[in-house]
Amino acid sequence: MGLSTQLSVVICILLIVVVPATAAVTIGEERGTADVILEPTDTQYASIDDGEIKIDFQKLNDRAITRVDDVFTISVTDDDVERIWIENDVPGLTFYRGDDPTNTISRSNPLEPMPGSTTSIGVAVDTHEAVNGTETFTVVAQYEDEDETESDIDGSNLSVSPTNVEAGETVTVNATYRNNGDGWGTETARLTVGGTVVDRRTIALSSGEEETVSFERRMEWPGTYDVGIEGLGHQSVTVEGPQVEVSSATIDDATITAGETATVRATVRNPSDRSLERTLELSVDGIVVDTRTVSIPANGERTVTFERRFAAAGTYEVGVSGVSAGTVTVEEPGPFSIQNRELSAATTAALAPPATAGLLALAVVANRRWTVFR
Repeated sequence: MGLSTQLSVVICILLIVVVPATAAVTIGEERGTADVILEPTDTQYASIDDGEIKIDFQKLNDRAITRVDDVFTISVTDDDVERIWIENDVPGLTFYRGDDPTNTISRSNPLEPMPGSTTSIGVAVDTHEAVNGTETFTVVAQYEDEDETESDIDGSNLSVSPTNVEAGETVTVNATYRNNGDGWGTETARLTVGGTVVDRRTIALSSGEEETVSFERRMEWPGTYDVGIEGLGHQSVTVEGPQVEVSSATIDDATITAGETATVRATVRNPSDRSLERTLELSVDGIVVDTRTVSIPANGERTVTFERRFAAAGTYEVGVSGVSAGTVTVEEPGPFSIQNRELSAATTAALAPPATAGLLALAVVANRRWTVFR
C-alpha cells in the first residue's frame, strides 16, 4: 500500500448494538459470554475509545483508493449464529475478508462462521465515488432458528427551526422514525436543501422501536430555501446576509470515458466590504459528493476547482452550491490491445485514502427477540 504525507483521515466506527434478548455483543478485550465479538486488529489504524472502534488512516493520498487489510475482527462463540454480513449502500465503500479485496462481505456473500471462528475484516474506500458525511453500516447476525420477518419503517414529526437565520447560522431539522413491522430494518434519512441531498443518517430499528434523527445545517448562502428530509416534506428557510453568490459553474470536458475524471470550476463573488469564508458543495445527480471551503476577498471573487471521477457510463447532472454546471456524459471505454509491450518488473500500484474525515457508524444487528443495548 502506497503512503504519502498529504492527508490525515480518521474513520470512526460507532457500534450501535441491536441483538436478541439471549445474545450479546462485546467490543474489545472483555469477551465474557458474548455471541459475537468485534475487536480492532492493528493498533496503528484501529483502537477503542468510549465504546467506539476508531480507525485512523494517517497521512494518505487523496483522490484514489485506500485499502487497509485486517482492520478489525468478528469472532463468533454461539452455535446458532448461521450467517453474518455487512449491509452497506454507500458508493465507493466495501468491506472484505482479511487481505482479499475481491472477497467482499454482503448479504449475497456472507460469512458462515463456525463456533470459535474469527474473521479479519478489511476496508476499502474509493474517494472518487464516496460521498461525504456520516454513514451507518449494519453488521447483521442471522440465527439458524429464526423466521423471515419484515420491517415497516415510517417517518413523521418533521420540524425545521429556526426558519429565519443570518448567513453562517445553523438550522436544526428533526424527524421521528418508527418500525411498525415484525422484523428489524434500516432506514436512511436524507437532509435536503433546495432539493439537493446534503447529508444523511442511517438508523437500525428493531420491531416497535422508535428513534429521532437530528441534523444541523449551517446556512451560508443568502436566499430562501426548502429545507427538509426526503420523503417527509420540507419548510421554507430564509437566510439574510451579504449577497455572496456562485456566479458561474462550468465543466471543462462534458464527455469523458468511464474511469476518467471531470474537472468542474465555480466562481464565487463577494460584493461586501469584508473578506468572507464560504463552503462550496459539488453535487452529482442531486447529492453532495465533495466540498471546498474558500476565503473570498472583499469586493472580489475566487475560482474553485473540483475533480470527480466517474466509474460508470451514463449522463450525470452536476452543480455547485445550487448552480448548475451542466451534464457530464460518461462513455464506455473502447476496446484496446497491447502488442510488443514490455512491462517493468517494478510496476506498482499506489493506494490512496478517503477524501475527508467521515464518520462510519457500524450497527451490529441480530434479528430475533430484540433487545437494544446502547
